Amino acid sequence: MLLRSGLLVLLLFTAHLSQAAPDAVVEGIQLPAWVTRDEKRQPLAIGTELRSEDEVSTGGGSRLLLRLGDGSVVRLGENGKLQLSALMQKRKEGFIAATLKVLEGAFRFTTEAAVKNRSTRDITVQFPTVTAGIRGTDIWGKNLGDKEVLVLIEGKITVTRTGDQPVQMKDPLTYLQAPKAGTATVEAVPMDQLKAWAAETEIADGKGALRKGGRWKLYIGSYQQQLEALSLYDSLRREGYPVRIQPQQADGGQLYRVRLAGFSSEQEANALGARLKESNPRLEPVASLQ
Repeated sequence: MLLRSGLLVLLLFTAHLSQAAPDAVVEGIQLPAWVTRDEKRQPLAIGTELRSEDEVSTGGGSRLLLRLGDGSVVRLGENGKLQLSALMQKRKEGFIAATLKVLEGAFRFTTEAAVKNRSTRDITVQFPTVTAGIRGTDIWGKNLGDKEVLVLIEGKITVTRTGDQPVQMKDPLTYLQAPKAGTATVEAVPMDQLKAWAAETEIADGKGALRKGGRWKLYIGSYQQQLEALSLYDSLRREGYPVRIQPQQADGGQLYRVRLAGFSSEQEANALGARLKESNPRLEPVASLQ
């Protein structure tokens, strides 16, 4: 009886570990996008689990959506670069900590109400000269070159900057401007400006994005020679597209198909197919559920 009880506890514990959320995971990509880990750069795919010190980056026109282990969402705009530093979880206590280093591009961090109530966190967002300590909130920020902008959409943050006194931001829909030379200021953000900024980090419909749960696939090229498939595979992965090669038996023998999976609809798959064909007219991309 005691043995059975011990086995049951072990099985329950193993099941809990298998269901535990990763520290950070990729849930949406408007391609291309990459992750650099241990000095190796690879294209990002839906479901990629990220860990501390990973650096993610996006290309022109790209967007990226990550979900942290506590359910919070991190978004990165085009030509962005973000390092996940000091990322760790204490799952039993419902605690997560991280320093999100925004090296380039627009960034947004959002914590939903349900997430705020069930976990605690110690999240710091670090821009080149401005650092924000987050306490369950929604913020947007970007380095604009001549200044850094940090928008408080909801919640509260403490902003620090070298040489300045800490700034407490508690009023929603305000933003801090920190010029390279001069004093930082805080004022109300115009709604039109906020909408324009927010769009920089949102994955748009109809742009060929990959999303969690997407069942549609895009077959980009089919070849009888494996070397031809490998050539396209290597080229696309260097460009930030997480393609795979699918061997398949055909009437004429073995066929090697280069495919990309994770689209939410046929329209999304075809949108990316059109982009790829525009840059390489020899391709004949085909969307499929198979």
